[in-house]
Amino acid sequence: MINKIRNILKGLALLRYPETIKVLGEIRLQRLILADIQARFPKAKLSDSIEWVGYESVLFKIGENSQVCQGTVLAFGDVENGFGKILIGDNTWIGQYNNLRSCADGHIRIGRDCLISQFCTLAGSNHSFNRNKLIREQGPDSSRLGVTLKDDVWLGSGVSVMPGVEIGEGCVIGANSVVTRAVPDYEIWAGCPARKIGERK
Repeated sequence: MINKIRNILKGLALLRYPETIKVLGEIRLQRLILADIQARFPKAKLSDSIEWVGYESVLFKIGENSQVCQGTVLAFGDVENGFGKILIGDNTWIGQYNNLRSCADGHIRIGRDCLISQFCTLAGSNHSFNRNKLIREQGPDSSRLGVTLKDDVWLGSGVSVMPGVEIGEGCVIGANSVVTRAVPDYEIWAGCPARKIGERK
């Protein structure tokens, strides 16, 4: 009991540091977001270590029996570049440490029964990169926006899906591939940039 009281007092003593207050505030915000989502989608499984960036309830939807695992970043955009949606269908599994980034009109749409392995990136937009301005000062390239995965898609570990890409139903994308163009239904692609290497039978 004495050790427990000692630990509580040590914890309270840390509150004199502004950095501690900031970290605790960020943790509390993430927990409030998670509680809101779990109340709205009680049949989904969401890790408490997901990082929610720019979250608003109207921007996120997840289907029944879908799961998002630990360390995944779900980024919805920002005030400067606008906000986009992340929509996940039923029975989809999103593994650990993935990076899903939407922005204005650069929505991320993931179908039913998909498998997204670890360390994948789905980028809803890229920066413009004209010569006459710093890249970091340029907004999204509006010519290619959004990512769509149709139903029953499997992304291997480390896959990157670039803006403007639609991956068709039943596709398989090999590990560490970079997908830069549309993938027709039931094809198997791999490489950097990814290309067709087979079909599901």
